Amino acid sequence: MKKIVLILFLFISCYSFADAGYAYRFHLNLVSEKGDTLNGYYYLYTENEFRRNNDFKDFLGKDIITLYSSISTISIGNLALDFTKTDFKKTINLSDYWKVSINDYLDFGVTDRIFELTDAEYDLIKINQPNSVGIYNENYAENCRTILMTWNNDTELLNHRNDISEKIKSFEDDFTKHDDELSNYFKEKKESLLNKGILLIFHCDAL
Repeated sequence: MKKIVLILFLFISCYSFADAGYAYRFHLNLVSEKGDTLNGYYYLYTENEFRRNNDFKDFLGKDIITLYSSISTISIGNLALDFTKTDFKKTINLSDYWKVSINDYLDFGVTDRIFELTDAEYDLIKINQPNSVGIYNENYAENCRTILMTWNNDTELLNHRNDISEKIKSFEDDFTKHDDELSNYFKEKKESLLNKGILLIFHCDAL
């Protein structure tokens, strides 16, 4: 990616990925020494390929991980994206669990998959596929695009897409110079769109 890296962190999840490698979503079942059980989704970007016969703890090589107890998977065109929120997030130490089982896992390619939303944003998510539009400007952020989506059939997205696209183009002379202005613009835009029932995210693939 090039230029305006800061803006990415306003919209995408806390995960990042390298230009090459593997990306997995594990659904785990954990059992503690006391017999307490815990289930959750764990996302991993790695240079190493996972195979079913791998021991999960040995493959991972670390103890502290973040689990999401619940996710909502939404299809947007050919994209499948997972949404969650802070209430569903828990950091655990694997050493506290004597048994870690993989219920299933998904190799989803090196791309953004999990998006951690605020409560207000997550409340917009519905089971059905949303209406959506994308905005791409290679000079602004290579292999990344802004996505607008809504589950309200009466909400128009094209005007908002055009406004954002034109705003990005207006800074093409020097994106770095306009870092702060663009950051503030997107922050305010995201909040105003949320009030209209529109979710704005920033999605990237590996270079």
